[in-house]
Formats: sequence, structure tokens, C-alpha cells
Amino acid sequence: MLALLRPGRPAEAPPRDRTGESGPRGFIFEDLFDETWDVGLIDQRPSRWPAWLRLAIEVHRRRDDYDVIVTWGERLTLALMALQRLRGGKPHIAFVSQFSKPNIRTPFRWLGRTLRAAITSTSVQRDYAVAHRLVPADRLFLVRFFVDHRFFHPIDMDDDGICAVGAEMRDFPTLFAALEGTPLRCHVAADVVRVPGRWRLLKDRRVRIETLQTTPNPRVTVGRKDLAGLRELYARSRFVVVPLLPSRSDNGVTVVLEAMAMGKAVICTRTEGQVDVIEDGVTGLLVPPGDPAALRDAMLALWNDPERARAMGARGRALVEARHTLEQFCDNVGLILDAAMSDHPPPHRGWWDAAAMHASAVPER
Repeated sequence: MLALLRPGRPAEAPPRDRTGESGPRGFIFEDLFDETWDVGLIDQRPSRWPAWLRLAIEVHRRRDDYDVIVTWGERLTLALMALQRLRGGKPHIAFVSQFSKPNIRTPFRWLGRTLRAAITSTSVQRDYAVAHRLVPADRLFLVRFFVDHRFFHPIDMDDDGICAVGAEMRDFPTLFAALEGTPLRCHVAADVVRVPGRWRLLKDRRVRIETLQTTPNPRVTVGRKDLAGLRELYARSRFVVVPLLPSRSDNGVTVVLEAMAMGKAVICTRTEGQVDVIEDGVTGLLVPPGDPAALRDAMLALWNDPERARAMGARGRALVEARHTLEQFCDNVGLILDAAMSDHPPPHRGWWDAAAMHASAVPER
């Protein structure tokens, strides 16, 4: 039996639609396992203790009920690692996205060897963790991130604008400055931007997007979308912009893959961490951080060359189908879990294989 811990999930599961029409098929990941425990394991009444800490304590208390624990979330992972360092526990496998943050790096130096295995989706963070000896290299696996390519798929609609999506580490002031004086219509599908506070492990700093737009622009609209609305927004966009603040993590990867799955070109900030998905000039364009002029030039270049934008989008869709589907992600994670539990190396079928990791050719469509 396995406990899969993912804090903050809704109390009611989404429809289990295997066609991918009603929503992304996230349940397929849970279906790999015999048992799934999430925030429903704990009392949801108001408490002075955060849910992630209560969940870690409760699953550790029940540790004899299962064989392995999988955590997905940095605070939950660290809490369970600390409990297991003090009192022992069952094999623990963790998804980790940002080893390099001080409030992750420091405790990992003390707790990292409590893990049976760690999984990450960014080569920069894997290299960082290995170089700083946060997790033994033979326990740290690299798996390409995923998108549900059945839900997010090309839809034939007029592309009468562009869009930006997401809230994590977004550089919307640069985007707003780049849009000034252009004819581009842009919808920003978010209401806040999340950036690290001084103690990000405990609390993000959230900033309302409206406060970042110093000059009103009638062609720019702001507001979150539900899943159906988000898919339609992608379909109506000639390309998708992902403006990022400098970061060693792959912030924006979810939006990048969703846009590619929809057959859309992507314009993204060139950051240290966002290096594993976009190939500059092939599936999208990379621009320097904090440079409104460069971003404006890239947006106008693609807007005025729709055929180039469509060709980039087609190559992006082909890349998603070849490397980033939900099924591929689930299969690779399953291989790693089986290998970690049996103390045998996984077969070289995933991205942890060096030859596969460094293959850079984008499939032809």
C-alpha cells in the first residue's frame, strides 16, 4: 500500500473523464497506486497548525499502515523528512522542484539521506542537488514534466490576440511595458503574482496584478479562467507569453507545455532554470529578463509572421506528444518507484538515462 500526499487538493475529485474533454486527466496518476491519501486524511476544521504539518504528523503516526510514502510539496516533504530523521519511518520518495532555495537546501543537507529516492523535472535543479550533495546521485531521478495532451489540444479558432498565464515568479511589469504602443490585445489569466518573500517556505508574497500596471492599456485585460475558459484562451491566442523573474527553477513549465500542447508558439524569458523544454527559434523564442524592448520585438515579430508562429506551434505539439504526455510521466515515475522499492536501478527508459536527457532534436511533424 502506498500513501500519496499532495496538500491543497479539492475535497471533491474532478470527473474521471478518460477522453480528456471535461478536464485534464490527473486521476490517472493516482490510479497507479493501491491507495491514495491526501488532505482528506486530516480534520479540515480551522486550526492554528497548517494543513501540511498536520498531514505529515498524521501519516507518520499511521506509518505502519502502508509500505511507502510519496510526497509532492516542499513543506510537506521537509516536515515528513524531519519526523523520520527523529523517529524513523517507512520508505519516503519525494517530488522536489527547487533544491537551490536556501530554505530547501539547508534542511536537505541534514535530512536528504532519509529519502529512499527523489524525483525532479528540471536538469538544473538535479545538477545543483548532486553538486551540493543534498541527495545521493543514485537516488535522484530526472523525469520530464507532463501535460495532458488530450485536454490541451489544437483547436481551430481565430487567433485574434495573445495571452499570458500563471502567477508563479511572473514578470508582468516587463510584459505590460512591452505591450505599450503596440496593437496587441493580451489577456493575463491570473489575478495575483506570487514571488518569494523573505521566508518563502512559510508564506509567499502575493501581489495583485492590477497594481503592477502603471499605465492603463485598454487592450490588456486581467482575470483568471476556469479550465474550459483557459483552453479557449489558448486557442484564440496566436502565441503565449511567459514573462519570468530570474530563477534557477523551471517556473512556467506548466504553461509552456499547455501552450505547446495547444499548438501555440511560446515567448519566454531566458532564465537559468527554464532550459529543458523550449528550443529557441524552433518551438518558441527566448528573450532576456527584464527587457521590455526585446520582448516587444519578439512579440511583434511573431504577430506579424503568423506562418512562423504556426510552424513553431506545430513543432511544440510534436515535442509534447513525443516526450511530455501524462502517460509517459506516469510510466516513468512508476518505474522509479518500483526500482526504489526493490533497490535495483530502473531500466534506461526515462530521462534519467544520460543519452535520452541530452537528446535535443525536436521531432518532425
